[in-house]
Amino acid sequence: MPPRKTPSTEVLLDVLEALPPGQKLWVRGVSQDLYPLLRVGDAVRVLRCGPGATSRGDVVLVRQARMLTARVVVSTSPWRTATLLGAEERSGGEVLGRVVALRRGRWRVPLPRPFRPALWVAQRTLATAWARPETRLVYRGVRDFFFSGWSKPLRRHLVGPLAVRLLRAEDQDALLLFASERLVVSASFLRRQLRERWGLEDSERRGAAAGALDAKGRLHGFAWVDSYRQEGLPLEGVWVRSLVVAPQARRMGVATQLLACLLVEAHRQGEPSVQADVDEDNAASLRTFERVGFRRSSDALTRRTNEAWDAAGRSKRLVVLERDSGR
Repeated sequence: MPPRKTPSTEVLLDVLEALPPGQKLWVRGVSQDLYPLLRVGDAVRVLRCGPGATSRGDVVLVRQARMLTARVVVSTSPWRTATLLGAEERSGGEVLGRVVALRRGRWRVPLPRPFRPALWVAQRTLATAWARPETRLVYRGVRDFFFSGWSKPLRRHLVGPLAVRLLRAEDQDALLLFASERLVVSASFLRRQLRERWGLEDSERRGAAAGALDAKGRLHGFAWVDSYRQEGLPLEGVWVRSLVVAPQARRMGVATQLLACLLVEAHRQGEPSVQADVDEDNAASLRTFERVGFRRSSDALTRRTNEAWDAAGRSKRLVVLERDSGR
């Protein structure tokens, strides 16, 4: 079965804003501020309402510039929200409605209002615990244990050999399926870029997407390189984006191969250098980029990049890296 088509954020915003109060709509492509309760590829059911119809402990869908995010209401006077694991409270954004259910694959989980006190207490407890370095250290230790070297032979056997190459137009279904599970990028954007830029012949290609595909054509890793001008951000040059490897294929050198493939293509297209922006708390991704020769960029570029993303609604601080494409 082909993957379900996901409308762009702009279309979703138009539909949501036109939806009368009291009506409900399933929405995908929401940022992961409710992780691990809400993961990439999950959907939320939104009851259209304003902030006056919400209470402490409710989960609400908020518009931040061009991004959609689901957060927990932690205060109504003043009205503030927070991420599930974050202690920092935010007051900005336009409330589009209250989240009444989550959907993950075939499973639907309701969020009835009697659970509001429990969710508020859970958010406060998790935020306090997650703020402690030892909690994050234990979590990363457990995660790294399950996807460390001891499980690599088993995972390699289950996944089979992977071919890392540039994606072509005929890889669209595999890309959209991978995106629905692991990327916070609209399907319409990926489809358009693959058809009109990344998937063209060498002489016409602009930017590029690379994937790690198994023998059945399924993606287990993905990244792309292109100009941020495609999304209206005032940043020059080309940037590596959405470097994601599925858990079953991690620690197999897939991310390094994806970056090497994109660097070769960027050099072929005449780009003298390639940039990347990484969440400052994503140590694993930072190590991956540094292993293939990326180095911290100037303070000026880092500042411009964070300012551009702040204006677009992103909340996390970014580390900016760069390297020559031909080395």
